[in-house]
Amino acid sequence: MHKRLIFSISLTFCLFCTPDVYGQQIARARLLGTVQDAASGEALQGVHIFISRSSIGAVSDSEGAFRLTIPLGAHRIVVSRVGHQTQTHDVMIRAPKSYKLDFDLVEEVMVLGELSISDKRDEHWDDYLKQFREAFLGMTDNAKEVEILNPEILDLMKDDGTLIASADEPLILNNRALGYRIEHHLHQFVIDGDETWQDGESYFREMTPSSEQEAEKWDKHRKKAYNGSAQHFFRSMMDNRTRKEGFQVFHVDDPDEVGDRRQYEMNSAAPFQEPQFAVNPFTFLEPGNMDQDYKLHFSNYFMIVYTHEEEDRRYAEWQRVYHSGQVRDMQYSWLRLQNGATTLDSRGNVLDPYAVAYFGYMSFERLADLLPKEYDTK
Repeated sequence: MHKRLIFSISLTFCLFCTPDVYGQQIARARLLGTVQDAASGEALQGVHIFISRSSIGAVSDSEGAFRLTIPLGAHRIVVSRVGHQTQTHDVMIRAPKSYKLDFDLVEEVMVLGELSISDKRDEHWDDYLKQFREAFLGMTDNAKEVEILNPEILDLMKDDGTLIASADEPLILNNRALGYRIEHHLHQFVIDGDETWQDGESYFREMTPSSEQEAEKWDKHRKKAYNGSAQHFFRSMMDNRTRKEGFQVFHVDDPDEVGDRRQYEMNSAAPFQEPQFAVNPFTFLEPGNMDQDYKLHFSNYFMIVYTHEEEDRRYAEWQRVYHSGQVRDMQYSWLRLQNGATTLDSRGNVLDPYAVAYFGYMSFERLADLLPKEYDTK
């Protein structure tokens, strides 16, 4: 498991903005600092410092120095180097300034008594890999076009029916469906029956298309992956546009109450009117402790019906709970807050990415359908 350490931030006034592809000015902040070994104080070269689930990152130089530019908002900063304990820091960047961050990494110590050496792989390893791949990447069409380039680094073990996967080095994946090369820092991935749990962070790099046709394919697939996703839902919620974007939301005590579609069917008779039983998730938002922060709080579950896309056939086969087995013309998901009220930024990015649990369709679409957090369809 990785260890989270506390660091100090010093601020230097340095206002600056950068234009996006549409010419609009986007406020950004600059992160700069150094990384050193906690015990020796020596500068560490080759440390990866990146924003989780984004394409924003840097590598420390021979003096341990790094620099990167990020948009304002909620981010998880990951500091990772083979042989040292990974650090993660959840931060809210509120002002377009320069922030100085210095990190001390603790060396990863291997206990020899726990190490067993064998030149023979577990005879079930290939079966474990197949199970891991389906749970980790998902089972959509996009998952078929994802290649794990270094599966041999995976440590796969099964204990009383529970599959546990971990890796001491980043997993490297090529997603030829969406056009991303992904560096995934996997600390642990657990498959226990129908439930999965993971501790890991992804870093995205744009791949170069081989042709204009492939570029068009990636653009089409990215838009489809975005539509109806958790990323799409939270962003539209912050803009108070969930219904216009195709989402209907219900506040329920338990998923079983709405598994048979009764709540949605009661509203579908008047699709252009405000639903009588649906809720507006925007009303569950409150101002946060600081400017540009928001608090989302609701008890039990949000049921989210995305009305603009039908289900994937594989979802009907995969999901045996709350499902008739037939492919439905809308996608049904449930959200639950793990620790009460959670903090978001104005773009709908959750400060603690593990604060929200997903069920139903949003849990079916996994790494193969994941987009960088800065992706925008506009």
